[in-house]
Amino acid sequence: MGESKWRKANDPLYGKVPQTARVRGLVVCPPIRVEGDKLHVVSSSLDVQDLRFALLFWDRLVWPTSNMVHMASGPDESFLEHEGLLSRPEFQAYGNLAQGIAAIQFRAFEELDAKEPGVWAMSQGERSLHLIGGDRLTEGNGITVQLQRAIPIPDAEVPLSEILDFKRRRADELLQLRYHLDSIKQAISEAESSQEALTKSISAIDHACSDLLRCGSEWQFPMKISDLNYSISIKPASVASNAYKAWRLGEQFGLTAAAGAAAAAAVGSCLKIDASVGFRGIRRPATPFRYAYLAHRELI
Repeated sequence: MGESKWRKANDPLYGKVPQTARVRGLVVCPPIRVEGDKLHVVSSSLDVQDLRFALLFWDRLVWPTSNMVHMASGPDESFLEHEGLLSRPEFQAYGNLAQGIAAIQFRAFEELDAKEPGVWAMSQGERSLHLIGGDRLTEGNGITVQLQRAIPIPDAEVPLSEILDFKRRRADELLQLRYHLDSIKQAISEAESSQEALTKSISAIDHACSDLLRCGSEWQFPMKISDLNYSISIKPASVASNAYKAWRLGEQFGLTAAAGAAAAAAVGSCLKIDASVGFRGIRRPATPFRYAYLAHRELI
């Protein structure tokens, strides 16, 4: 079966843009490490690489501030504020500074998610909020999906205006990837035919990554091949037994299409699902709630 015939038979979104994935928002943070009451601020501005990653895949960015501390916007942030793509709501926080900063990030996400369920997520990682411990997330309450060497992101030197232009030209590819990333939760939760649903979902992600990698390699500005990790708040033990067996924790699934598209920069793209942290409360976000990435070499 040819590529186009396979896509048409297996990808319900082939050739069209899904309405459900049109708008997504991300709560962003400068590179700050919070461990208990200890606080280490690497920078008071958003990381330039992290900001370009966020701008490529999300439509609205929120960088919360508080009465405890205000970190001023730099030139990149001011540009996005002027374009209406970045907002800076203020939240009240009290007590320890480290926990106060972490609290306003979660409060912003929780309030936004309550107003627009399924739209918002949080950026976390070495270049953003690096949270160690805390009482809002707990081990065993979620899963993490790892896409390894499968995602292109703009280099730190790429002008923000060029990223916005790339997004306008490649909206279909970006939207389809985003939709298929969301679909993993439904695939592993289905009580019937879960193996088939998961296989189709992974295949769709593979081809969506491949499409985007090809677009990135044709772009005149430098892009890097990267990993993308995202967390879903769902208890593995609560998944139906046959679904649990179907996606087997820790197993890697090869992404052959993505590996082929990125062959010049990396070989062996794969997807891995593993146990992770999730929200402690009863209410769980309907879509992935936490994203992080790791950039590798430049996409050639």
